[in-house]
This record gives sequence, C-alpha cells and structure tokens, in this order.
Amino acid sequence: METLANARHSSLDSRKRHGRAINAVADLLRRKLAVPHIFLKPTAKLLHPDVLAVDRAGSGDLHAVEIRLDTIPEVSFKKSLSEAEFTNLHKDCYPVHVTGMVQKFHQQLMATQANYRYLAIREETKELLVNALADLGLYSPDGIGRLGVIAIRERGEELPEAEIVIAPERFRVEPQKMVAIEKFLAKAKPDMEVRI
Repeated sequence: METLANARHSSLDSRKRHGRAINAVADLLRRKLAVPHIFLKPTAKLLHPDVLAVDRAGSGDLHAVEIRLDTIPEVSFKKSLSEAEFTNLHKDCYPVHVTGMVQKFHQQLMATQANYRYLAIREETKELLVNALADLGLYSPDGIGRLGVIAIRERGEELPEAEIVIAPERFRVEPQKMVAIEKFLAKAKPDMEVRI
C-alpha cells in the first residue's frame, strides 16, 4: 500500500506539491493563531510570502511563511552518468547547493516585513537545512527576532502535515512599512478566515 502511495506522490509535479504544502501550512497557522486571517500567495506591495497569516481577525501580528520543498539541484546530464558517478556528484554538490539556496532565502526572510517569519521545508531535509540556516544565523542582527522553521511531511494522497520545529521569535517591523501593509490588509479579502 505504501508503494502505491509513494508512486502517486512521485507523480505530483512540484507546483501541486507546493500548493498542497501551502494548504498544510495555512491549516497549521489556522490552528495555532487566535482568529486568523490567512492569505495564500498575497500580492501585497511589501509582502510576497507563500502564506501570510494575520492574527486577531486581521489586527494582530503578521506571520509570513516561505515554502521551499525542492532542494535537490537539477542535473540535466544525469542520463549520461553511471549511478555511482551521479551519487558521488550529488554527494559533493548537494551541500554547496543547499548552502547557497539557504543563504538566498535567509536574506529574503530577514528582509520580510512581518512580526514572525518562517521557512517551511521538507521533513527529510530539515537537519541539513536547519544546520545551514543556523550557520547563517536564525536571529536578527539586533537580537530582536528569530526565524522559525516548519517541517512539511508529505504523505502520498493525504494532506501533508506541517509542524513547527524551531519556534520563531517576534521581529520588529518598520512603522512606515507597516502602514503600507495595513492598507493592503484593509482592502484585501483573506483566503481563509475564522467566522465569529
């Protein structure tokens, strides 16, 4: 039965897997926050996360989540290599690729204007990615704020599960940028909201 689920899982393209992960993260934040308004891939001027959740019916803290499931570098010449050559190449290149990828998303998250910031990754790669992220620093340079990490467990046809493995700490948000974000929030209709 598990083989069938794995076969179906592998048939999902990266866009569908990403969309399912967005739903899993939105569900996690819906359960974690008090009366959240959740935006899926919002088009705010200053915010472009995969998931944006605003606590307290849209008047509370901002929680921004970037989801990165595909961390394996594309190797277009794999067919011309033997399995052993590909494995050795992958073993040598993968840590370099991950470090560069994590550095890019670390910078992006540190610049995000949200009170709580998370990177969501596949559960299978969390140890390597968390180590790379920790090397760059989870904390804001001024010590106010820590990046959170969410692990996504893909489960075949079932909805993936999202779990916070490193809890975030509150960042400062620049007041003038918060004004622009609040204008967006006043006009935008959330994709998910708790009815009171």
